[in-house]
Amino acid sequence: MTTTHPLQSLTVKLHRTNQDKDILIYPDISPASEYQRWSVKKDAGNVTLDLKNIRLSDDDLYDCQVYKNQDCLNATRFKLTIIKCKTLDSVHPTPDSVLLPCSEHPQQHRTEVTWKVIADYQLTDISQYRPPNKPSSSTKKLLKPLYMRARQLANGSLLIRDAVQTDELWYQCRVNEKTCYEVKLLMK
Repeated sequence: MTTTHPLQSLTVKLHRTNQDKDILIYPDISPASEYQRWSVKKDAGNVTLDLKNIRLSDDDLYDCQVYKNQDCLNATRFKLTIIKCKTLDSVHPTPDSVLLPCSEHPQQHRTEVTWKVIADYQLTDISQYRPPNKPSSSTKKLLKPLYMRARQLANGSLLIRDAVQTDELWYQCRVNEKTCYEVKLLMK
């Protein structure tokens, strides 16, 4: 929801419909564990909800209302769908590169694949990912950013050239809405 009101002047209620219980009332007035996972932010005028440590049990129907005093400014119902990706075996790099598969059967041709990096509970498209800090001075040479060293192959696998310590992350490839795989790159 977009608003010019400061976030501190608003009340946000998040209700889990299928369990008929309030998950969050902002400003936070309860130390309940659910409140620790949900948070309310205002970014560029938009009131948003964030959920960390996502679980399969979070898959549900939710109602969210934003109030200014007693007036309801916005009410939204949304379905949160959690798609569990299949976890593939971790991969170690060779001296020159690393190949991350997008299936248990990497020889299959999968041209419609999207790759994302999983960092701090966030999924970021590999072309948009920037590491939180620069490689340390102990790194032999300053390499090109990950998005410039990563290339998707015809079978959907991801080839990363000159892997460095900051590339040690979880990666997710999505074949379609219901099929995805996660693989961890482990540096030595």
